[in-house]
Amino acid sequence: SEATPPAAQASPAAVTLAIPDYESLSASQVVPRLSSLSPEELEAVRAYEDAHRGRKTILNKVAQLSGI
Repeated sequence: SEATPPAAQASPAAVTLAIPDYESLSASQVVPRLSSLSPEELEAVRAYEDAHRGRKTILNKVAQLSGI
């Protein structure tokens, strides 16, 4: 979408997300790793999923771990 800022399109996983190779992992591979992340790292994952793939399993686990 042309409305997306270039920075959001780039979003290199290695820089913005604490889980290595995040973009290539399935939701079932990501969820077990979420419990070891800091609140800031969880927020980065939530923002990434909201902007890109929107995987409910991951978003629900992030919300649970964040106490939302």
